[in-house]
Amino acid sequence: MGTQRAQSSPRPTLRNFIVASVATAVTVALAACGSSNGATTNPTPTPAAKTAVQINLGDAPADWMLAFSMNINAMSLTGSSGSVSLVSSAVPMEMMHLMGVMQPLTMVNAPQGTYTGASITIGSATAMYMDPTTKVLVQMTISGPVSATVTFSSSITVGSTPMAMGFDLDLASSVTANASGNLSLNPVFHVTSGMQGSGNAADFANGGIQQMMGAVSSVSGNSFVMNSMQAAQTFTFATNSSTHFDSTSMSGMASGMLLVVDASLQPDGSLMATKVQSMMNSGGVMGGGMITAVTGQPATALTMVMQNGAGTGMMASSFAAGATIDLNGGTTYKIDEDGMNMSGLPFTPVFDATHIYAGQSVMPISSTGMMSGGMGGGMMGGSSMAGTITASEVALEPRGLSGTIATAITSGSTTIFTLTLPSDCAFTTLTRATSVMVFQQSETTVSGTSPIASGSTVHAFGLLFYDAGQWKMVASRTGSI
Repeated sequence: MGTQRAQSSPRPTLRNFIVASVATAVTVALAACGSSNGATTNPTPTPAAKTAVQINLGDAPADWMLAFSMNINAMSLTGSSGSVSLVSSAVPMEMMHLMGVMQPLTMVNAPQGTYTGASITIGSATAMYMDPTTKVLVQMTISGPVSATVTFSSSITVGSTPMAMGFDLDLASSVTANASGNLSLNPVFHVTSGMQGSGNAADFANGGIQQMMGAVSSVSGNSFVMNSMQAAQTFTFATNSSTHFDSTSMSGMASGMLLVVDASLQPDGSLMATKVQSMMNSGGVMGGGMITAVTGQPATALTMVMQNGAGTGMMASSFAAGATIDLNGGTTYKIDEDGMNMSGLPFTPVFDATHIYAGQSVMPISSTGMMSGGMGGGMMGGSSMAGTITASEVALEPRGLSGTIATAITSGSTTIFTLTLPSDCAFTTLTRATSVMVFQQSETTVSGTSPIASGSTVHAFGLLFYDAGQWKMVASRTGSI
């Protein structure tokens, strides 16, 4: 009997092993399927890889306006990885100074994947234009919010290479006036995209940044952080031995210093400054906009429509409003030749107190802040005034114009064409000029068809001079519309 018991003893052990194995399998199955209360436990998904994306804003021509300022309250991308927030609080943007150019709005680390559209909410907007009959500037507010859903014509893929997305607001199609003269806004955006690579500050499609205006907020080593009034965030710029410094250096930078920066998007998603120009130290102010009237000969004061600015006294409400620029014997004048080729021209460009005109775009700079002001008179009509700047320096800046090429003549590396302006163009209403002679140099960036043929509708961006009874533009960029 004892032997039998000894022979039969492995059977309970096998049975116990089988029972234990089944119990373990059931436990594993239950754990995989969920807990006893029905909750499902899923594996933690691997987060999507992210890539730096530079979001730019620009403006297609709306020549009848002098300024258009709007608040972007919210903006997001829609794609395969869901929604990506770009803007979550109001950002003021003046669009007319962006004719033919792009300005960075924000930088985001977006999940890699495919994006098919964007959502944009615009708060109130303010337009400034000149009444073609009375020749008086009119300022009009468009109530908001206004929402826009942008569907990309083809999906945009964010891969491992940093890239730029450009949102071009077609103002001519977006803003309409009714029989009473009231304006309405129905935003129309054209979207482009490009990959980092060229390293050219003027290559906006691929991450270039040209003449971004702002104030230094901090400095660390070989980089600095700049705050721009017309951006959703601060931007960090790295510098190296190739960075060109004008009137400053890394060691000379300080918080509050006013700068104009050229930069380009890098392979690691950072921004490398190619040019850093100090405009004024802390406590000063700089503006940007269109001259609408000149007082005195030589000039003692300017009236202008504000389109850009930074520094003490400059506010979001300053954009698309008037400003008085006081001039004196100590005011200096300069031509901003950044990205320009001024050589070999058949005329001598001049910009000083006796050669400054309504219709030109300028940047007034002061060591003191802008003094606030109330209502404007004269050319400003009843429009609000942002204030007064006592300018220690005034720089001639490029501006955009669109029209039709009447004649085109090529001489060596320069193409000269007459740009016939539309009859409702604000420049025409302001100056009574119906055409501008455009000089397209060998360094001029030409987009679209090249050479540009007679009869083409084009946009030209450059420096405007009035010489021998004729308006002349030295173009940094031209392109078909």
